[in-house]
Amino acid sequence: MTAQLAQKLRASWQRLLAALACLLVLPGALTSCALLGGGDTLHVLAGSEVKDLEPILDDMARETGVTIEFEYVGTLDGTEMLLNTPDNEWDAIWFPSNRYLSLFPEGANAVEASESIMRSPVVLGVRQDVAKRLGWSDDSQPSWGDVVDAVDRGDLTYGMTSPISSNSGFTTLVQLATAISGTGTVLEPGDVEQVIPDLKKFAAGQQLASGSSGWLVEKYLEDPQAVDGIFNYESVLRGVKVDNKPLHIVHPSDGVITSDYPLALLKGADDATREKYDKVVEYLLSADVQQRISEQTNRYTSYTPEGQSPAAVYELPFPNQLGTVQDLLAGWLSEAKKPSNMVFAIDTSGSMSGGDRMAELRQALDVLSGPDSEAGSSASFLRLQSRETITYLEFSHEIKSELTVTIPEDDAGRQAKLDEIHSHTNHFQPYGGTAMYDAVRRAYEDMNYSNSDQLNSIVLFTDGENIDGMQDRDFTNWYESFIEDHPEAKNVPVFTVHFGDSNREELESLSQLTGGKTFDGTGDSLATAFREIRGYL
Repeated sequence: MTAQLAQKLRASWQRLLAALACLLVLPGALTSCALLGGGDTLHVLAGSEVKDLEPILDDMARETGVTIEFEYVGTLDGTEMLLNTPDNEWDAIWFPSNRYLSLFPEGANAVEASESIMRSPVVLGVRQDVAKRLGWSDDSQPSWGDVVDAVDRGDLTYGMTSPISSNSGFTTLVQLATAISGTGTVLEPGDVEQVIPDLKKFAAGQQLASGSSGWLVEKYLEDPQAVDGIFNYESVLRGVKVDNKPLHIVHPSDGVITSDYPLALLKGADDATREKYDKVVEYLLSADVQQRISEQTNRYTSYTPEGQSPAAVYELPFPNQLGTVQDLLAGWLSEAKKPSNMVFAIDTSGSMSGGDRMAELRQALDVLSGPDSEAGSSASFLRLQSRETITYLEFSHEIKSELTVTIPEDDAGRQAKLDEIHSHTNHFQPYGGTAMYDAVRRAYEDMNYSNSDQLNSIVLFTDGENIDGMQDRDFTNWYESFIEDHPEAKNVPVFTVHFGDSNREELESLSQLTGGKTFDGTGDSLATAFREIRGYL
């Protein structure tokens, strides 16, 4: 009997036993019992990158009786959540990579077992016409230095996710810095300062920012001519076509870093949890499922035919010191990356006086300007960085206050500005109606579009429906007229936060009109939504 046949027979018996068990419970529980294959659940802290496996995991639940319940979070945030939560509620983690976790002394003791399920390097995808113009082909791939030079000449623009929130952006930054350091070995803390000048040249080409790999692709496909290409997982890029032509995939000749998507069982798991984990791993590594993963997600697996295996490119080493990664991220944010120019339109209407809404708002705003976090933590990277400009536009039925601050590069000046912001936002008081479209219009009209060396965005927070001033149709007509007169404004998205009694449909319509995205602040913490938004700014 083959292992595959044995697995199918075991799955059939498990389905039969689950069905018999369901017959013994109350009728009202039959539906959930049938859907969950017996009710066994594995709680997994994961990167959003594995969402595309959900159809396969649904079949797995039916066949094995084990359902995976995900909590999605960025790799850096998730790693620190894991390490800073003594009695966590997760059984396993599933990030694109556990390399960041391995840098922490306690990281090695966090995992009991780990299995790589699939693989994909992070690479650059460009339109075919761009590859031809630059002379890049499968037989003549550029180095990372060539990519930087193309950007510096003005011949290459790109989109990339934020290194502080998305693994694809984080990996892009690490492999770029490692390659251009010129040492031929692992990046060290002393190398970071040396690569900053080249990182500045590289950053100048970024025209599209995102907090997630999926949204980056969505934005790129809305207007593929807006940038020449995007950095993302090769598996994602292979599914992208522009004018019915696949992207040209650039594997820089001096190396890439491959994400290996390890499903890892956490320490302290009991026998029942370990058994569920083993069932999941056995299912995902079975030949037919590996084939399905490869065909449906474009990732490399044990099934991938030899002729379709990854290009023969050097695998760059990942830094082996936490300080190196922290210095690199800090240098990118404060010195290299294009500075952000943000307008936060904050609703402090009378409805905000209910419950703990103002307290939640202040806690959320502290993500940007609150008390300093531990140096090098992901939370510290979310705070406002030097060279960034932010405007707080407080509104109800009218504009109540406005403060614009540019963060200085020196530590003392930076802290003074953060204190000024903190004091200003702590004086917000709830009263009045809600005129959110008027506030967004004001944000667009006041924004400085003359500086191409910054990334512009608007964030709208409201806890209620629009009842004053412009209505949705009025705003749409105004917006379409405004971007005709100010074409640069078309590239300024409005990110909206759904909170309290706000109209989600109304917010999503506004985000869609302006090329933004709506975030849910109705969950456990409004601050969590603000943390997620930060990756898009």
